[in-house]
Amino acid sequence: MTETVSVTSQGASPDQAEAREILESDSGLALQQVVQPGVGAAIWRRSLSPGFAEWIGNIPAGQLPALRALVDFRAVEGCIHAACDLSGLPAGTMRDLLASDIGALALMFAQVVRNPLMHLRFEAVTTDACRKFHVDQMPARLLCTYRGPGTQFGLRDASGQVVPAGKMRSGEVAILRGALWPDEEVTTLLHRSPPIAGTGEVRLFLALDPAAEPAAEARRLH
Repeated sequence: MTETVSVTSQGASPDQAEAREILESDSGLALQQVVQPGVGAAIWRRSLSPGFAEWIGNIPAGQLPALRALVDFRAVEGCIHAACDLSGLPAGTMRDLLASDIGALALMFAQVVRNPLMHLRFEAVTTDACRKFHVDQMPARLLCTYRGPGTQFGLRDASGQVVPAGKMRSGEVAILRGALWPDEEVTTLLHRSPPIAGTGEVRLFLALDPAAEPAAEARRLH
């Protein structure tokens, strides 16, 4: 039986164009396609290498890095290393891969949103935070779950219920449009974090959001 979840957010009016499609590919170039008409999310369907997946899956929960920062994309890789140092995660090849991967994703995101400054959130998740289907109140967001189950998608049906529309796996990357996406289309593709409370699972989750006012925030960095 299909699971349905109620949601209270409003959809598009009959005369408004909607962005609700999921575009997916095994190429990272797919992320650039989130700007195409009607696309609510673009997903890079990639897989973590077995060695990297084993390494990140075996990190003790207390050593998982955590970071929240406003940062220029060019500084992201160094910031991840600093967060790893603070968490006690030893240096090594796999840690280098993690930091360089996040740095590369930050570059891709900066190119799509045309903004070098971003809010970075990288942390372990063990609760059901953001478990309700929603649209983010921002222009766009990049998501990647490096450990544990990935983001789930949903669409509202004619009765106002949300039906599943797909999900992400560990290592896959998506750029999602938000409610403030700068064109006339209304984003109606919904998403949520997978409910994991009580399962013992630990997600290691990355989110990148564009800084709201690039010029003002750039001045504060100097």
